[in-house]
Amino acid sequence: MNAGDLLFGRRLRQNHALEHATVTILTERHPRLRVAARSSARGFVIYADLDPALVRPAAEDALRRLRRGEAHLAIHPHCGTNLAVGTSVAIVGSFFALTAVRPRVRAASALVSSLAGIVAARPLGQVVQRHVTTLPDVAGVRIVSVARRRRLGMTIVEVRTEAG
Repeated sequence: MNAGDLLFGRRLRQNHALEHATVTILTERHPRLRVAARSSARGFVIYADLDPALVRPAAEDALRRLRRGEAHLAIHPHCGTNLAVGTSVAIVGSFFALTAVRPRVRAASALVSSLAGIVAARPLGQVVQRHVTTLPDVAGVRIVSVARRRRLGMTIVEVRTEAG
């Protein structure tokens, strides 16, 4: 078992990969589409008022393409992992900056740490996605249902999966 499975669980990582692949395919087919999504061990939710008849074929295509080895679809440039990694770099760097004796050095170090977090966010975030938060090996995963729902005044599309 790898670190990603220990931290997040295999099913969550598989669904996260499928979510990214589905969103990528949807935005390729509909370039003006703007969505947000979130994965769980039971599937994923797309926060957008989309017709499930539009989402299901994209999710099925994503599943097929991941199974065929298109692992790059599991990595998304706008994933929240990138933000979390960049923020973590900035926070850790700023924490160490506070240990500087001179105030000017503290301020400069904090600024450099923040910039390092911004610069490192996407490339480091993609490494973390690849090895920790997604798993493009979706053998045995199947899509059970795709349904539009209203939650807390928002319209979402919920994609449920199972693994056999």
